[in-house]
Amino acid sequence: MLLRFRSCRKCLGDLMLDGDDWRCWQCGRYYYPTPPITEPLPMPEQHEQPNVKAAITPKRRRSTRSVNSFISSTSRSEFRWWHKNQDVITFLDEGRTVKDIARLINRGQRQIRIIRERLNDLRDCGVELQPTR
Repeated sequence: MLLRFRSCRKCLGDLMLDGDDWRCWQCGRYYYPTPPITEPLPMPEQHEQPNVKAAITPKRRRSTRSVNSFISSTSRSEFRWWHKNQDVITFLDEGRTVKDIARLINRGQRQIRIIRERLNDLRDCGVELQPTR
């Protein structure tokens, strides 16, 4: 009996050889062997064209502006979120309950809880955004 440990692509289980097929012990998925390629595939014929362009075109490189665009868009997004929810954040910092805050600013309690969770996540990461505008 042949085994392949942690080779199942679905559950990372163990495969065993079951006749001509491999079968996973944990999830039961079958892997059928592919027939070996004995001859290379024929290459399509290419017509020779005169070499008009002898110079090699240079590689295109990304500008540093596009590399940093994701970072700047993330910081802008966090700033907008912080600015939009500043009133909820101040009430949460005061220690008010979710029910009181929802009543004060006419939002649902679930929205307040979501803001509280994201605020806790941001503060755990060490990000403390204060709007400076």
